[in-house]
This record gives sequence, structure tokens and C-alpha cells, in this order.
Amino acid sequence: MSASNRALYGVIAVLVAVVIIVSSVAALYYVKYNQASTDNAVYLRQLQELGVKYDANIMIDYGNGTHDWYNSTSLKPGSNLYTATVLALNGNVNASYYQEFQEHLVTGIGGVEQTSTKYWFLWTFNPSNSTSPWQIAQSGPDLIVILNGADYAWTFCGTDANYNPTCTP
Repeated sequence: MSASNRALYGVIAVLVAVVIIVSSVAALYYVKYNQASTDNAVYLRQLQELGVKYDANIMIDYGNGTHDWYNSTSLKPGSNLYTATVLALNGNVNASYYQEFQEHLVTGIGGVEQTSTKYWFLWTFNPSNSTSPWQIAQSGPDLIVILNGADYAWTFCGTDANYNPTCTP
């Protein structure tokens, strides 16, 4: 067998070994993810059966100097921020649901509707970030699961040239 053939077989053997290792790690990750997901569902069901409630604080900044806090909004564990907002405002939320994203696009809160230049922005609070504790949410309200005692905010404002909000809570 020539040296070039041996080198080719060596490369193929290494590639096959890498594929086997990567596939094994992916399979292990998939199994662990499913176990964690099942455990989480059991834990949430147990909390709900025990009647445990989570409290969240939601601030609404109407963009005109007025803001309202809805402190200790009581929710079932596993609730999302869209549900929390609707409950806190007694349903006074306008939104369109997009099935492909499994998300609501909030267009109005407390009677204040978005315009062609102003929109509703969602924020989460991270007290460990001393320079900028309020962070623009990285997903919509349906995908944000409420944490007990956490703070959230909605702000109504315009955007800069890069579509970043021109306000913070």
C-alpha cells in the first residue's frame, strides 16, 4: 500500500472517529435535555398542585413621564410574561399572536397604542449588572418565564437609526 493511500485511510479513520464521538455527545445531550425537561414539568406540576404562587413586579412606562408599578403580581409557576402583563393590567393589553413564532406582538398597553414612530419595548432586570441593570429582552413575552420576585418593564418610545429603543426604564 502506498504512503498516500495510508494517509488517506488514516484521515478517513480519524473523521469516522470524530463523527462517532460527536454523535455520541449529541445523543447524550439529547437524553439529558429530555430528562431535565421531564423533571421540570414534574416540578412545575407539583408546585401548582401545592398552590405555590410566584410574585413578579411589572413596570409600565407610558413614555410621557407616567409609569405604573404592578408589584407582587401573583402567578402560577411556569407562567410567562405575556400572561403576567395581561393579568396585571386586567386584560388592558392589545396584541397580535403569531403562530409561527409562538409569540404575541404587544401593540398597546393601558390604552396607549403603538404608532408609526413609537413602540412598546420589553425589559428584564439584572441586579448583578451594576452599569446597566435593565436589559432589552432577547425574546418576546411568551418565551420569558416569570421568576419569583423578578422585575420586568414595558417602555413606550421611539428608536434610533439602528432600531434600538431611545428610552430605558
